[in-house]
Amino acid sequence: MKTSIFNKDDFVLLVGEGNFSFSVALLQHNLNIKLIASCYESSMSQEQKTATKNIKYLQNNGICVLFDVDATKLEECLALRSKLFDKIIFNFPHVGGKMRIEKNRELLKNFFVSSQKMIKENGQVLVTLCNGQGGTPMDNPKRRWDDSWKIVEMAAHGNFILTKIEPFSWQSFQDFVVTGYRSLEKQFHTADSLTHFFVKSEPPTIYNIVPSNKIDILKTLSVTACVHEKKSVAKALRSTKPKSKHDTLQYFVDIKQTRTIGGKGGDGEISFLRLWVNDRAGPDGGDGGSGGHVIFEAKKDVKDLRNVQSVIRAEDGEKGYTKDCFGKNAEHNVVKVPIGTIVRDLNNKILADLDQDGMMFIAARGGAGGHGNSFFKSDTQQSPEISEYGAIGEDLRYVLEIRSMAHVGLIGLPNAGKSTLLRAISRARPKVAAYPFTTLRPHIGMIQYDDYEQVAVADMPGLIEDSHKNKGLGVTFLKHAERCAALIFILDITVDEPWKALEVLKYEISQFNEKLNDRPQIVVANKMDLPNAEVNLQSLKKYINLPVIPISAKLGTNISTLLKEIRILYDNIKTNISEENDNDLTQ
Repeated sequence: MKTSIFNKDDFVLLVGEGNFSFSVALLQHNLNIKLIASCYESSMSQEQKTATKNIKYLQNNGICVLFDVDATKLEECLALRSKLFDKIIFNFPHVGGKMRIEKNRELLKNFFVSSQKMIKENGQVLVTLCNGQGGTPMDNPKRRWDDSWKIVEMAAHGNFILTKIEPFSWQSFQDFVVTGYRSLEKQFHTADSLTHFFVKSEPPTIYNIVPSNKIDILKTLSVTACVHEKKSVAKALRSTKPKSKHDTLQYFVDIKQTRTIGGKGGDGEISFLRLWVNDRAGPDGGDGGSGGHVIFEAKKDVKDLRNVQSVIRAEDGEKGYTKDCFGKNAEHNVVKVPIGTIVRDLNNKILADLDQDGMMFIAARGGAGGHGNSFFKSDTQQSPEISEYGAIGEDLRYVLEIRSMAHVGLIGLPNAGKSTLLRAISRARPKVAAYPFTTLRPHIGMIQYDDYEQVAVADMPGLIEDSHKNKGLGVTFLKHAERCAALIFILDITVDEPWKALEVLKYEISQFNEKLNDRPQIVVANKMDLPNAEVNLQSLKKYINLPVIPISAKLGTNISTLLKEIRILYDNIKTNISEENDNDLTQ
């Protein structure tokens, strides 16, 4: 179901609204339609806070909310009896339970019979079902027809015929949360759900007994499959798990300065052995144990430098004991870092490049243990009363950097919509607000594709003019951009002369590193849902030679096209890296 199916001044009835989240999501699109939302329950309990909040929001915006409306007996509702609707929408109908197929068929049958009296002659009835329930060729994987809800047959009881089937557009209704039976929190498996469109059938005559336009779903599927095979572009997957409404407190750390202190060696012991037959048996003080090292180890299960402390200490060695007992050596402090971590000193000199799993770098060596007095015994000195202190461990400072942060980086001026876009294409939850520099540190989101590939996308702080001179977040931001394999320029299409924003972005990254402009790029025009966006888009296309992808990150418009382009970009990067590695091997 897409928002484009609604016409201006459409009279729409929503049936079976569990928590009214779909009604709220539809209202927020400002489609200039007249809306009535109804539910089967007679009232909402105090525990159903989400539903109560949505009902209050609808009523404050002048929407009629009706309770105790039976979808199978719409004509019995007094508030609906004299009305005719352009569209009646029933999302995920059910009677409860998993194996009540007959009862669900009966529900659909009676709903269509009741809707026949409430719909206009050219109106539509829209029913959204989980994938596999409808019993149509669009279900994938298909069920046996007798094991489905037989929606086409049930609609025929109300003289409705199926005209088309579309995937439900979750991007357009991101706040829609499907509740379970009797508005329970347990949800259905709604991935790949389908919306079925029905219209009233005409009385049969000799002219219309054979339909002029047949729905050839199988042909449509085969054409789609051929195009998919030809382009060989994987499809981005939508997460079925609900996403938290709160902003995340986690962010990506790709550079960290740290101080490493090796452990101190244990002190040697001064001791003399006294036996019952010999009270002067000689020195027996043991040596102290060695202090621990601080070691950086590259590991594939670590993604960033968030867990690297500002000061890292290793344990001290144990002191020596009497009777020639040596102290215990301290355990090394092994700090895990991501593969591809570059270790530099404060003079920016590269000391190590940990580019393989298991590679180690000793950042600070522990001090050696001191000798006890037994070590200093000689022919001329039979009873030495001296020992050594343990050596102090190294105290060094380093700067750790990750060579590669993400496959794709989002670059734009402040408030261009970068964080909103990352929320729309992944499960990341960066903070979104209406003031500049909301994002101060990078956030990483993962895009899942149906061939099990994952593409990492980084939301980076806003770039401003003269950033290469360290204004704003300055050089720190530009270093983040340097660690992305490809760049996506996000432009606010509602501003005057948006092409100038692109010129600023390209100029700033070129001043920091000329090679950044040679990396693969995509230009995205965001906020297409706002006024004057279309006019500015046409002007933008005249001034730049690059292809522009118009989107609305807030409403999810054209996001699927962007995800497809990101995957093509990612595949090209992988191919280039593979070719470079092959060339290195041949040489």
